[in-house]
Amino acid sequence: MKNIFPALMAALFLMVGGAAAADEIAFVDLQEVFKRFYKTELAQDQIRQQADDIKLEREAIEDEVKVMKEEIEVLRKDSRDETLSDDIRQNKRDQLEEKLVNLQKKEQDMDDFEKLRMQQMQQQNTRMTTKLFDEIHESIINYAKAQGYSSVIDRSAKSRIGTDVVLYSVPKLDITADVLAVLNEGREATKAETEITVDEPAKEGE
Repeated sequence: MKNIFPALMAALFLMVGGAAAADEIAFVDLQEVFKRFYKTELAQDQIRQQADDIKLEREAIEDEVKVMKEEIEVLRKDSRDETLSDDIRQNKRDQLEEKLVNLQKKEQDMDDFEKLRMQQMQQQNTRMTTKLFDEIHESIINYAKAQGYSSVIDRSAKSRIGTDVVLYSVPKLDITADVLAVLNEGREATKAETEITVDEPAKEGE
């Protein structure tokens, strides 16, 4: 009986230890994963390109406004030029009034355009960010299931007062690098596909 007891204790210890391993909690830095996910960089490049396009479009409208203001100054000067006849000065005043109305409309159009384009860019940024986090979440869940983790906690989470929610985590339980490796597996394939599309010359007969 005495010989059986140690064996039973050892078996029980292994069972408990195995259950503890299966119920292990992992930690991940979600912000770091998002920042270093290659698709995040691609999405941010799109947003930057849109911002550049908006800037160029606004500059084009500003150039139009500048020309209109220069024309208005000429008309204003001519409308007060007493060397000109009354009819000509009146004609200049009429043109000036029309130009001022057009200028006001152009400036309003410029403001409306910028607000609309910025709103569209922000909405697209929100959609892309949500889509990226959904993909990251799915990858984390699949990885955790495959590794047998019972829970995964975001160690980059902050409290309402801005302090870290997770004060300490065991480094060996941090799966940030592993999740990134899984997510970034497609980086080279995406890069190669892009290079072929852009750089590969068309074959004869195509």
